[in-house]
Amino acid sequence: MKKKLDCYLRSYRRRWGLTQEELATLLGCKTGAMISRLERHGRHPSLKVAYAFEVIFGTTPIELFPGLHVKVRKNVIARMRDLYDELQGDPSKTTRLKLDFFEEVFARAKSRRRTV
Repeated sequence: MKKKLDCYLRSYRRRWGLTQEELATLLGCKTGAMISRLERHGRHPSLKVAYAFEVIFGTTPIELFPGLHVKVRKNVIARMRDLYDELQGDPSKTTRLKLDFFEEVFARAKSRRRTV
């Protein structure tokens, strides 16, 4: 089975014949060092850079950086489960609203795991 890459930026850049320096120029950077770090997983893209890549390549950040997406999703869900556990036993309406919301997020995350 072919292993999925954590980052497809290099593939997209090369598909269109762009150098790291040229792509950096499109982002407003002076050198290709930042592109190199992104491609080697030494750096995570800022929101501004992720949006720029969407404009440049016509692809979403989740498609360019699936490994980062998985890592962020796992960390957020883990923290949400901790907060969910902390809120148990509080009978307030506001807490019930939060717990219901968290349960929806957990269900959505579980269904996405099955389709991936």
